[in-house]
Amino acid sequence: MNNIDKDRMISKTNIIDVNADTFMTDVIEASKEKPIIVDFWAPWCEPCKQLTPLLENAAKDQSEKLTLAKVDIDQNQDIAAQLRIQSIPTVYTFFEGKVVDGFQGAKTNSEILEFVKKSANLSGPSEEVEALLASAQQKIEERNWSEASNIAQKILQFDPESQIGFGTLIRSMIGLNKFKEVREIIDALDAEIQNSKPVTDALLSLSASEKAFKAKENIQVLKENLKKDPQNLDYLLEMAIALFGNNEIEASFDMLLRSIKIDREWKEQKARKQLLEFFTSAGFEAEETINARRKLATLLFS
Repeated sequence: MNNIDKDRMISKTNIIDVNADTFMTDVIEASKEKPIIVDFWAPWCEPCKQLTPLLENAAKDQSEKLTLAKVDIDQNQDIAAQLRIQSIPTVYTFFEGKVVDGFQGAKTNSEILEFVKKSANLSGPSEEVEALLASAQQKIEERNWSEASNIAQKILQFDPESQIGFGTLIRSMIGLNKFKEVREIIDALDAEIQNSKPVTDALLSLSASEKAFKAKENIQVLKENLKKDPQNLDYLLEMAIALFGNNEIEASFDMLLRSIKIDREWKEQKARKQLLEFFTSAGFEAEETINARRKLATLLFS
């Protein structure tokens, strides 16, 4: 039996030994499918003897999402030289054919768990998280903000750094009119998550939703004003904002469409701009948004 066969038979789990003959296949090529953590060690290295079991235990918990490959640098000096391994233990994460993360020296168990979890997340969400994301999206489309918030928190339990999880949580909290809590969440996030697309997209609706929530108290007064002057564009805009804050989405959109029909250029297309802002808040996948966009297109191109 040759060395390649021996190395591939060492483990039926996600922990393998690799050498110069198998490194390209089992690390570089395999990392195009999922992350490969490579532990560079040697039999005489005392810190390695402490680190490797911790890495193995952490890797076993992520068996579906990554592989731990172990390289004895005494037996594979060419690999160590090519990767410029100057001291051990050295641990690298390979993903999509290249090194994306790593560390040298001893680490605590909690630090290793965090490193392995971060590497595992490179391959994308697990099936359970994907199911939760789909469910959260459905709840958002139904405007069931409370359920969407609960699901987002479950997602974040699986992955505390999930950008989509935070985006979903923020969007649902805005839907629940918990604006102060949204700002507290944002302030606590690191810059990378704050600036991620799921979070910035969710925040697009914050200002409009706050304004609408404050305006909803004026609905009755605005109704009386519109009875007296139904063509007043200021009243129509204020009523649209108030109705949106009262979760009367379709009625809000109709008010803005009515204003655009009367005078689409009023105040530099203010009604159209407000409508587009509300489309973002309501969600482009919402039925009310889809219907209103059709009506808007008819108005603008008729």
